[in-house]
Amino acid sequence: MLKRIIPNEGMILLAVMWGVFIIDSVLPGITFNHFGIVPRKLEGLAGILLSPFLHSGLYHIASNSIPLLFLPAFVRLSVGSRDIVFVLIVGIVGSGFGTWLFSSGDLVIGASGLVFSLIGFLLANTYFSPSLRSWPVALLSFFLYGGTLLSLFVFLPFVSWAAHFWGLVSGIAIALFLRNPRPKKVALRNYR
Repeated sequence: MLKRIIPNEGMILLAVMWGVFIIDSVLPGITFNHFGIVPRKLEGLAGILLSPFLHSGLYHIASNSIPLLFLPAFVRLSVGSRDIVFVLIVGIVGSGFGTWLFSSGDLVIGASGLVFSLIGFLLANTYFSPSLRSWPVALLSFFLYGGTLLSLFVFLPFVSWAAHFWGLVSGIAIALFLRNPRPKKVALRNYR
């Protein structure tokens, strides 16, 4: 039953995140965090794909894990199973690339860009592809995670505003790309 609700892709993502975190925490002298995004440096490009799997501490990974447990399931409920992998990958790349280009920090790690991408996708999908499936899911995601959007208006040290912002932007762009085409209206012509 749980497998039908929570997509395998979301569970795999969380398993890899926690596996890396446990290895990073348990083995002395080993840290993977230097593989994060280093803005505008060639050595930081790999971080675009790797940073969602890297976290600075237990609070950091827990605060990203809870939304990542539910948001991929919300995507499945909203659009079905076929687009989950696309939404996750493009969300990671979009938020990471925006962070790499525009972040003012030294090193950026964490999956919050992906979290914001999923929230942005769910909300924008309701606008671009309104349906009886997308509306309740968007309302639920906004009710549960809409408060996180307030972090876009607060600048805190050690929190990547760029990852949050570009995650949201990439989620909106994904929804725009996957939108359902609207049916064309047929003009009634007066034939005499």
